[in-house]
Amino acid sequence: MTRLLQRLAILLRWRRFQSELDEEMRIHEEMMREDSATRRTFGNAVLARSESRDVWLPAALQDVVQDVRFAARFFVRDWRFSLLALFVLGLGIGVNNMLFTILNAHTIRGLPIEQPDRVLYISTIDVQSRPAGMSFPDFRDLRATTAAFADLAAFLNASITVGDEGRAPERVAAAYLTANAFDVVAARPVAGRAFLSEDDRAGAPPVVLLGHSLWQARYTAAPDIIGRSIRVNGTPVTVVGVIADRSGLPSTAQVWLPLSQMPDSAAERRDARSLGVFGRLAGTVDPGSARVEVEGILERLQRDHPQTNKDIRARVVPINEQFLGRLSDPAWRAFITVGFLVLAISCANVANLFLDHSAQRTREVAIRTALGATRGRVVRQLILEAGVLAAGSAVVGMGVAVAGVRLFRSLIPDNVLPYWFDYSLDGRVLGMLITVSAATVLVFGVVPAISGSKPDVNRALKDNREIGSRGTRRWTAVFLTAEFALAVVMLVQITLGLRLSAPKLPSDLAIDTPDVLTAAVTLPADRYQTAGQRADFMTRLEERLAATPGIAVASVSNVVPLGGAREREIEIAGQPASDPVRRALTVGIGPDYFRAFRLSMRRGREFTVLDGIAGQMHIVVNERAAHAFFGNDDPIGQRIAFRSNSEPEWLTVVGVAPDIRQQPRPRVAGAPATDPIIYLPYRMAPPETAILLLRSDVDAETLAPAVRALLLELDPNVPLHRVRTMAGVIDDGGWNARVSNLLINVLAFIAVTLATLGLYAVTAHAVYRRTPELGLRMALGAQQTHIAKLILGRAIAQVGVGFAAGLACTLVWARLFWTGAERGVFPIGSLAIVAAVVLVLALAASLIPVLRAGRLDPVAALRYE
Repeated sequence: MTRLLQRLAILLRWRRFQSELDEEMRIHEEMMREDSATRRTFGNAVLARSESRDVWLPAALQDVVQDVRFAARFFVRDWRFSLLALFVLGLGIGVNNMLFTILNAHTIRGLPIEQPDRVLYISTIDVQSRPAGMSFPDFRDLRATTAAFADLAAFLNASITVGDEGRAPERVAAAYLTANAFDVVAARPVAGRAFLSEDDRAGAPPVVLLGHSLWQARYTAAPDIIGRSIRVNGTPVTVVGVIADRSGLPSTAQVWLPLSQMPDSAAERRDARSLGVFGRLAGTVDPGSARVEVEGILERLQRDHPQTNKDIRARVVPINEQFLGRLSDPAWRAFITVGFLVLAISCANVANLFLDHSAQRTREVAIRTALGATRGRVVRQLILEAGVLAAGSAVVGMGVAVAGVRLFRSLIPDNVLPYWFDYSLDGRVLGMLITVSAATVLVFGVVPAISGSKPDVNRALKDNREIGSRGTRRWTAVFLTAEFALAVVMLVQITLGLRLSAPKLPSDLAIDTPDVLTAAVTLPADRYQTAGQRADFMTRLEERLAATPGIAVASVSNVVPLGGAREREIEIAGQPASDPVRRALTVGIGPDYFRAFRLSMRRGREFTVLDGIAGQMHIVVNERAAHAFFGNDDPIGQRIAFRSNSEPEWLTVVGVAPDIRQQPRPRVAGAPATDPIIYLPYRMAPPETAILLLRSDVDAETLAPAVRALLLELDPNVPLHRVRTMAGVIDDGGWNARVSNLLINVLAFIAVTLATLGLYAVTAHAVYRRTPELGLRMALGAQQTHIAKLILGRAIAQVGVGFAAGLACTLVWARLFWTGAERGVFPIGSLAIVAAVVLVLALAASLIPVLRAGRLDPVAALRYE
């Protein structure tokens, strides 16, 4: 280690040591002039200087340092080439590292838990493989009989209302959990204490833990919060601690409550599977053994409780796999492949630049070879030059990756991703950056180095022009073909995404508007226990809102458009039961729902305040449902019932509404733009949380204070939350598809731009290399059109080969990553569009070289001969 540190010090202070050595050599040379005997003893001064340096550093290391310095001087001298190569390779490395950072955040980094591979998540699936949680009785039986787990915990996400003196009530995310949940993930409170086992018992004094963000935002991080009483859903509870936001628990809750405080937790039905269950393995138990044990316990529960647990099977996976997925998922495999495609195109581009440059350096390499340099020495020099370029590109790539990740994160709405999706840099990201940068040398450095290290010395020394071997030109064509083949794959993917996008509906523009304000209102369960009480409050609220200045229309719904909906099985009066069973989405709405969006009914009428009461059980269907359920028959007056175990309650259709997207269109070829939707009167089953829809005559965002003031008058314990315009709701709801499409489009643009740049570089070099030939042709009478055809023909031929290779790569891509939907919507006509785009790119890349060739002076060109 001492010797290593000494050599490192010499390397860092090389100029000083070299200066001292030169001074010592000068003294010896002066002595040599004075004494011939000393001169004979000292020998060759250059050799003595070299042997002295060998004492400091091994000769091989000195050669490497010398080659690195030479490479640095070479890149500084040819700075245009250096900047272009740094940009191209740095862009490829940066894009690859940006995608790996996103991949690391979503699948690799995982929850901040000690030994997460020892924590398993337990859920259930039915006979149709539909996922569900566990019921409270099943969890209790599992925890009592398992031996594979040191501890099992359960939780249930919910939304609660926090209220206390002097502050408006606030709706926040919460979780009910067992007292040992924090111990399972080794989470410690930042203030106060965690739950005790006594807190999670029936009849225990109600307690609560606050999330760190809520503690800061609502209570200004008050140190006396511990022991303070606040109200949760109207019930006084005592704050016993504060938990960090990155707790390690698989929940984004800001309020934590004991599971025993969950309403009706003890009486929960065995078939109500809503709990999330996770546990830490005991001792040396492996995950496979624990999985077998849990599956056995669930099979026993099937036998013991056949009415509720029939065909219910266990699903046991690592907790990170449950909440972050697996790298082997097709979507992530495609994501990884796209990153390497862009990197491969960058490397191929830089390899072509290096091949071009090696052809221009043929004379230099020939002189070095003639002076005694071995081929291995030349290859090492050229590879080290590639290594220096890769190191510089890694720095550029890091900047590109950081900027790309920040831009990607800025496109995602706030508070839609859980805390464990962390896009910060860590050791894995830096390690991948270094690994990829080193690997690029093998891709773009080795072939040019080998190709340019063995020139024809005699020809190179006699010829005044830089020449390239036939092998060099062959490798150039190979790299260019690879670039365009990969670019074709990206273009095909863009075309596919455009064809899979949902078709436009007339209602799309009507609902995507800033003129409609949406806001959620949650009624406290202790004050509004019955459906009638909730319906009466919302009716009074609607009436007061409709009379508020600035509000043109006020309505209510249980869910906004594009916000999803509950799917239910239906029966139609007078029609036989069908197979498969008919299904429809159900949405509860109030009067003037469609008028709030300025949409007219297609047939019939909207709801009134009387619909939904006894004797007025009416419904409205959308056009898609009317066509699917009734065909050409008149839907008005038809009756529909929802399937259940009890006697069906028939509902009469009184209107046909325009199609409005309730959820994004399924990505299936030929699928309709919307699902069948049945609109129910809000009064039939008013939930605790309702969505207000307020069309404004002024700026809709200015209505929020008036709505809050009105709620304070009606009931100060009712919170108003999720206040957004409909345009904001749709923008936030579609962020995933929007960001994904933008990302793939940007990557495709980068790939195509790099491929076009590569074609331009190869074509320009070909014109430069063939200048004497072109000059001779022009001297013999060739017209500019003939020269243009010659150059364009070669470029289009190269691109044609790349397009053919791209089709083969697309077939491989389709086999690996495409689903049936994607295969069903990609006709041959789309390939024609891709071919046309590639042809246009080929013409654009060849334009400048063609114009340059057309302006050649034959006399000047023939001077080289």
